[in-house]
Amino acid sequence: MIIETLLTISAVSIAGWIHTKNKMNALKLEYNIKIARTLGRAASLRDHDTEAHNLRVAYMSALLGSKLKFSKSHLQALMKGAFLHDIGKIGIPDCILLKNGKLDESEWEMMRLHPILGKDFIGSMPWFKDAVDIILYHHEKFDGSGYPNGLQGEEIPLNARIFAVLDVFDALVSKRPYKDSMSMAEALKIIKEESNTHFDPKIVDLFCDNIENIYKKVYQCSEEKLQEQLIEKRKDVFGL
Repeated sequence: MIIETLLTISAVSIAGWIHTKNKMNALKLEYNIKIARTLGRAASLRDHDTEAHNLRVAYMSALLGSKLKFSKSHLQALMKGAFLHDIGKIGIPDCILLKNGKLDESEWEMMRLHPILGKDFIGSMPWFKDAVDIILYHHEKFDGSGYPNGLQGEEIPLNARIFAVLDVFDALVSKRPYKDSMSMAEALKIIKEESNTHFDPKIVDLFCDNIENIYKKVYQCSEEKLQEQLIEKRKDVFGL
């Protein structure tokens, strides 16, 4: 009887400990997601943009990653990196980042530092370390002509190769203070033309095969609806 009582008490204690630990983990995850949202918003607002760009590329990353049957941990890295890809621009002087005209060579040299600045900033935060592949390498090009390291082909991490296509597509179809938006067809034409030079051709093919569904979910809905969809995807991927 005593043994049974002790075993019961032990079981209850373990269950309580597990419940408390799970609750603490959930709170920690929610806290980290809020940090990511705040950092992403801060970076986007410094660059003539709104948070909507980060929402779109993060959601598209999740959609394309799901098509590749990525694990949840892989999808988490992809979504975090997409949302924080330009965090390094926080370290770029306003006279360069907000310049209306073309940048001269010295200004471009400074601008090309933003992936490194982003990596240095985010890399010190354990929860964000898996986002570094996108932050550091999203301006690398498949033919080796990108920056900061001139990586080529599959030397470029897969998440960065995926994100590069999505980032450029969103820039092309979005209206900015300095440019008009393109149609989906016009943007796809450019993406295809830069396959095997700027972009991984396999990722381009995958993107083109899924663009109708992606475009409908991301660009043919309100920003509020996009946020709702992203929250649902986040719940599935992060469990929150």
